[in-house]
Amino acid sequence: MTSRPARRLLLAGAAASLLGFMLQSRVARGEEAKPAATTYPWPSAHGGKVPEPPAFLDVTDRRIRDERPPPSPEKLAGLRELEEEASRFIKIGESYRDTILALVKREYARQRIERDQEFSEQIRAEEEKEDAARLDAIERFEHFIEKYPSDPTYTADAMFRLGELYFERDAILAQVNMDAYLAERDRRLDAGQSYDDLKFPEKSFDDTINLYRKLIASFPDYERLDGAYYLIAYCLNEMGKPDEARLAWLNLVCANEYKYEAPKESTDEGDDKKSLEEEHPSLTMDDPKRKSDAPLDDPYGPCKSAVENTKFYAETWLRIGEYHFDLDYSEEGIDYAISAYNKVLLLPEDRNYNLALYKVAWAYYRASRYPEAMAHFAQLVQWSDDEEKRTGRRGSELREEALQYLGIGFAYDDWNENQVPDPSEGLPTGLQRVQDPTLLPQDRPWTSEVYYRLGSVYFDEAKYPEAIEVWKLALSRWPLVPQAPEIQNMIARAYTRHNESEAAAKERSKLGEYLEGSAWWAANMDHPAEQRNAQLLAEEAVVSTAIIQHQQAQQLRRRCVEEQEIALCEEAQKEYALAATAYLQYINAYPNNPQAYELRFNLADAFYWSERYGEAAEQYALVRDSNLDDKFFSLAARMAVEAAKRQVEIEEKSGALKIRTEPPAPQGSPPQVQPIKMPESLERLARAREVYLARVDEAHDKEKVRDAYAYNNTLLLYMYGYWDLARERFYAIYAARCKGEHGDETGQVAWLNLRNIAVALNQSDEVRRLGADLGERACTFSADGKAVAAVDCNKKENADQPMCLAGSDLTNLRYRDAVDIFSRAEAAKGEEQRLLYEQAATELVKAVNDEPDHPQAPLALEKAAIALERTSRFESAARLYQRIVDEVGPRKAESPEEQASLDAILGNAYFRLAFNANRFFDFDRDW
Repeated sequence: MTSRPARRLLLAGAAASLLGFMLQSRVARGEEAKPAATTYPWPSAHGGKVPEPPAFLDVTDRRIRDERPPPSPEKLAGLRELEEEASRFIKIGESYRDTILALVKREYARQRIERDQEFSEQIRAEEEKEDAARLDAIERFEHFIEKYPSDPTYTADAMFRLGELYFERDAILAQVNMDAYLAERDRRLDAGQSYDDLKFPEKSFDDTINLYRKLIASFPDYERLDGAYYLIAYCLNEMGKPDEARLAWLNLVCANEYKYEAPKESTDEGDDKKSLEEEHPSLTMDDPKRKSDAPLDDPYGPCKSAVENTKFYAETWLRIGEYHFDLDYSEEGIDYAISAYNKVLLLPEDRNYNLALYKVAWAYYRASRYPEAMAHFAQLVQWSDDEEKRTGRRGSELREEALQYLGIGFAYDDWNENQVPDPSEGLPTGLQRVQDPTLLPQDRPWTSEVYYRLGSVYFDEAKYPEAIEVWKLALSRWPLVPQAPEIQNMIARAYTRHNESEAAAKERSKLGEYLEGSAWWAANMDHPAEQRNAQLLAEEAVVSTAIIQHQQAQQLRRRCVEEQEIALCEEAQKEYALAATAYLQYINAYPNNPQAYELRFNLADAFYWSERYGEAAEQYALVRDSNLDDKFFSLAARMAVEAAKRQVEIEEKSGALKIRTEPPAPQGSPPQVQPIKMPESLERLARAREVYLARVDEAHDKEKVRDAYAYNNTLLLYMYGYWDLARERFYAIYAARCKGEHGDETGQVAWLNLRNIAVALNQSDEVRRLGADLGERACTFSADGKAVAAVDCNKKENADQPMCLAGSDLTNLRYRDAVDIFSRAEAAKGEEQRLLYEQAATELVKAVNDEPDHPQAPLALEKAAIALERTSRFESAARLYQRIVDEVGPRKAESPEEQASLDAILGNAYFRLAFNANRFFDFDRDW
């Protein structure tokens, strides 16, 4: 057996690179390390019963894989032939398809050109006929009116129709001129030329306007007079004269207040707009008649239409309101716009009603009359929903904008426009105003949407506490609305933006309350889109919470390392624990999600850094063994080992786990060793190492830990009594690392372990073989190729060197073999006994002669002398006894026990010398 320093040397090698070339080739193929008794020369350490291998050696890869045998060369050749044939077919097919497509496209283009030409000619012919017919109709109507200028029955209608024909003619001419302008402009642009000298074409509908003015003046009772009024204004607006157009429209719907007269054109170049307004005061906004009769809050209140029940009433007022809203920049412009829009609101069945609602709301908003604005936006939302309910179709396209501006309006905090926030003056906040039933109905199905929009505006303005307050109030009042999950999610986001991570996580976790089986889910069965969104939000919430906490934990840990602040590490550990809980919740809820693989690795990482190493090792192993992906395969395999190692260290430190540091002592005769059950946590660590060895090849072993893992597991086999398996691995290391390019001191450590096992089992032949093998191999235990340096085994510091141990072992065996022969002689009889005694004496003396300083040399000389005596060779025995006296007498013992043994041997030698001398004396006297 080796000394304690030698054993320390063996244990110190556990972290070194140990397994080596031979074992790696097997492990890289995923083969199990099984005992192979027929391969190695040593007898079993376990007698006739082969123990069950430890469970950690079972590294069977149970991932789904294709177990089919590889294809034969014939099959591969057939596949290549089929692929080539398929490739040719595809090319031919693509070529054929391209040809057909080209033919079809060409034919399509040909037919389209023909159809275009054909229809263009027909259209051109029809248009020419239409133009000719229009001109003919114009000529005929003009001739009729000229002939019958005042016929009460037909002239007015003829004038109205003629005006429409003038409008069509002039509109077509205007379009032709515009097309010509655009074509010339584009031509010059393409040529890089300027088009500044091109005159922009102007529209002219003077013929229509003049004719309708005459119609209105001549036939004031004509049934379609409102159309004439409206078209005059429309033509003026198209000609770029909005002021005149407004007055013309007012002439229709406010005839008692406004009378439009065409301004006379001035022949004096010095006349300007002001002179025209002085001559025609109806063009100005400061009509004294209008201002004196109408209050400012409803300037168009007293208006009466020129034509009763005109169908152009609502559209005309809408256009008047648009004029004031878009073009009237006077102080009273918005008031006029509001008054005009309100006229449209008197006709709720009109198609322009919802647009007027929106515009009047906007006008109130621009006028800073926020209560009225909010009321009209709310009316628009309600009208839209009512229309949808009545018709089954979407109500108003403006509903979303109305809701948005309700949110913006309530969020605005300066309703009195004095540049001081309303709450600072004791006025209501946005949250208080939105709850005011005089400003917003509180019992409508869409009321919750306004609360949501208000919160969204606060959120966009980074007023997160206000947004949270509004949204929480909305959820408390309408917990079952379809938007509830979205609102809950926004609350969590607001907390996150406000750097309140714990509150955000708490709110985000509530999204799970909207999943299937909840009251909200049951109440929204007719909203499948919202239900699906709730599922997605709940899923994303768990992931988001976990990732955010994980990132915060990493930041804290980084700061802890940089700032050397323990408190930060403790805080990071808590964040990692929270992240692990969230990851685990997600994976349990959505095990088949594509993100589950990566999130499980994050879970393992969170467990690891929160010092829950046992759970971390389990999760790393699941990632390592997953079929979903292999992105983190090698890293997860290594971290599974590191996590299991940390868990073992914790249990060992707490006293819950004791790891063996000495192998079990062999028992019985012949000596046998019985395996000892390995602690569960230690076996998990060993299996994690073994799986790494089996599945992570050298190319992916970035940390170069394969050899260390292999040796540590081999050492565990040795310490827990699986000696046959341990010897197989130690021998692989020794054989591979004895010398050559892989030679290093780990081969020496492996040889020492093999020798220790053989010594412990009293396997003399194996001890001899190992010693002889060491010499035959001429092991250098280095890669430099140098010859074995001579070792002085007489020096105590070299006693543990392999060559010295091998020599000592051989000497010990010689002594032991000689003693065994002596023992056999004592049991034998007759001639066999004599021969054995002679052989024992010879071998014992040779052993002493070769190693005179051996501790057993005195005993060997004594037994040799006894053997000679028992063969009646007394003289030779006496010489050996004298040698004992001469050599053993001066020897210094290293212990009292050894000294007592030497004294006994020396005393016996003196006695035998005296006895033999006396016997010779008596013999001579008798003789």
